[in-house]
Amino acid sequence: MGYAGARGRHAGGAGRRPLSLAAWVEFLLPTRCLGCGGVGTGADAGPVCPGCRTRLGELPRPRCPRCHHTWLPEAGPCSLCADWPDVLVRARSVTPFLPPAPELIHGLKYQGWTSLAPFMGERMARLVRLEGWADPPGVVVPVPTTPGRFRERGFNPARLLADAVSQGLGISVADGLSRPRESPRQVGLPPSERAANVRGAFVSSGASSGVLNHQHVLLVDDVLTTGATGAEAARAAGECGARTVSLVTFARALPRDPDSGGPSY
Repeated sequence: MGYAGARGRHAGGAGRRPLSLAAWVEFLLPTRCLGCGGVGTGADAGPVCPGCRTRLGELPRPRCPRCHHTWLPEAGPCSLCADWPDVLVRARSVTPFLPPAPELIHGLKYQGWTSLAPFMGERMARLVRLEGWADPPGVVVPVPTTPGRFRERGFNPARLLADAVSQGLGISVADGLSRPRESPRQVGLPPSERAANVRGAFVSSGASSGVLNHQHVLLVDDVLTTGATGAEAARAAGECGARTVSLVTFARALPRDPDSGGPSY
């Protein structure tokens, strides 16, 4: 059984009409939530049930004003973003990397549930709108994947999210960066090795890179763990002419366990 976008059943008493094809599909393959596996999300809810939507809570406070890492001011400078390039002025995430966020991200990245991207991307766009930055972003740029991973999946999850964020904010999306070099996945690497693994991984995408000149770039990715990938992509965007970069992700790993709450990413 799996997710089916049925529109519901026809019902009635005497003289009722026969069930539509969509209603039969819903009967035989009930709509299942990709967050909890529950049946009956409803056609309007899409692949995420109302219960799972309400479980996507905010990041805990207090937070670093730059990266929103859980941080106490009396502890000194934030350890997560201290080494980030100056061009990366902030990072924001919709929700902690706790259920149902890991299940949704896994469904998008590894199970091909691309229908999740509009819901996740709209949440990300809503977060940016609520932030109300004085200097709003002018272009949305997805964190690129490698050619090998693109062939493996057939799509770049970050690009699907970026498309939805772009639509939600009413600004253009551009593939201003590329990632030509294959490298080990960040998944499972200790924090001390993640920065080295992505160092120099991102470059200008060529013709599209000009759209970054003098822009406030909104960099889009699915998960922020240590920030190594986002920081390196932001560094490359700065080298391509970006004036400033903000990073937005759907989920954020909590400091007590970078890969908590499910599969690591």
